[in-house]
Amino acid sequence: MATENVIAILLGCLANSIYNIGLIFKKRGICSLPELETQTVWQNIKNFAKCKTWVFGYLLTIVQWFPLMYAIKLGSLSLVAPTMAVGFIVLILLSWLFLKEPITILEISGIGVIIVGIIALYSGPPIDPAHFNLDEMIYRFSQPKGYGFLITFAVFIVVMLIVSLGRKFTQAGALLGMASGFSYALATIFAKGAIGSLRFGTGEFWQNSVMRWEWWIFLFIMIIGYIVAFTSQQIALDRGKAIVVSPTLDIMNLFTQVTAGIIVFAEWYTVWESTLLLWQKALKVSAIIMIIFGVAMLSFFKAKSEVMNKTKTTLKKNKEDEDAPAEGTKAVSLKEEDATPLSQEVKIDIKAPPTSSKSILQKNITEKVLEINPHKQ
Repeated sequence: MATENVIAILLGCLANSIYNIGLIFKKRGICSLPELETQTVWQNIKNFAKCKTWVFGYLLTIVQWFPLMYAIKLGSLSLVAPTMAVGFIVLILLSWLFLKEPITILEISGIGVIIVGIIALYSGPPIDPAHFNLDEMIYRFSQPKGYGFLITFAVFIVVMLIVSLGRKFTQAGALLGMASGFSYALATIFAKGAIGSLRFGTGEFWQNSVMRWEWWIFLFIMIIGYIVAFTSQQIALDRGKAIVVSPTLDIMNLFTQVTAGIIVFAEWYTVWESTLLLWQKALKVSAIIMIIFGVAMLSFFKAKSEVMNKTKTTLKKNKEDEDAPAEGTKAVSLKEEDATPLSQEVKIDIKAPPTSSKSILQKNITEKVLEINPHKQ
């Protein structure tokens, strides 16, 4: 039984690593594309589709969903969810290696905190894997803890969306980030019911899926959760600061999944009541807090780094625009055979009234050249 949790944890690490590797490729591809603001929506879509690096990264972010779904099907949600911290470590290290982004002491400290937290969480008496069929999932959410958990977080999401979308204020980005994190978590939780409850290779597959209206409810909530999460995340990044939105989203996502595993699915109940000593209980709780704190650190400094890089790019572009020749001027190179410099660049206005002819324009240029070099006459 414990082996299933080990496999689930490894699959979770693999899935989150693949996802963040995909982000690296997507970011590297975006850097080679024209500025999004200067292109039409359709042109941006075509640019993305033609960029093989970005397409490969995008495919990786989709592929990671399959090992992640099998991980939450096979193991405990409270143990699989913290593996997203491993993905953050991969993201930071690959950004440093391939994107040449600097890695700070604080980011190294965040990685260390996560590693210590993961060791503390996964050490000690093993937690029994929690995989359920559809009837067991329905039973869990029909209990007060189950529907109370669902209603509480659903109300939080709706209230935060209503308050944030209807008004413009400083905290809107953070609230939308919280709503997005809660939505991602709920979508993953219901994916455990819609996808994790499936039994392939048995005669129960159809009876426990498409033939049951309850299964369609799990699938519907999962899809809606992912749509709300993605949409609110984009709006949050547009209205708020990335250094606030990103860590808020990641913390809420991780916290909600771990809480659901402990409360709704009672994944810690057996070892908590009969096996764990007091210091081991304190160690488990401290490990979760350390992992959440480490994820917050990495997410914050990663978002801060992206903001700084974007600012540097904008300043560089503005400087290039300022240094570029003004519209309507042309550089002319004049070679002299006497003691004067071999070449001299003169900026000459070649704009002419719409009614001017080509000969008049050439005459104006000749006169300006002669004014600068009279001996050429």
